[in-house]
Amino acid sequence: MSAGKMIVGVVGVIYAVILVNIIYYMVQTKAGLAFPVWIQIVLGVCFLFVSLSNLKAKHYIFGSLFASAVILIAASVIVTSWFA
Repeated sequence: MSAGKMIVGVVGVIYAVILVNIIYYMVQTKAGLAFPVWIQIVLGVCFLFVSLSNLKAKHYIFGSLFASAVILIAASVIVTSWFA
């Protein structure tokens, strides 16, 4: 395994841990992002389209970053809807 792939793997794991920690913090504090739900939904749809576009163009790193933003916004909408 090359050093480059190892670094990308370690950074990916760290990024995933941070993403899960942010979602856990949202659930723990019962507060999502500080935007109205409709803005979060619009942002989520925009990030989804940008993510699909990047994945289609084989820009996998940017596609996965925007996909994680979609996951984060979806978690925020769910937390805001359940606890608000």
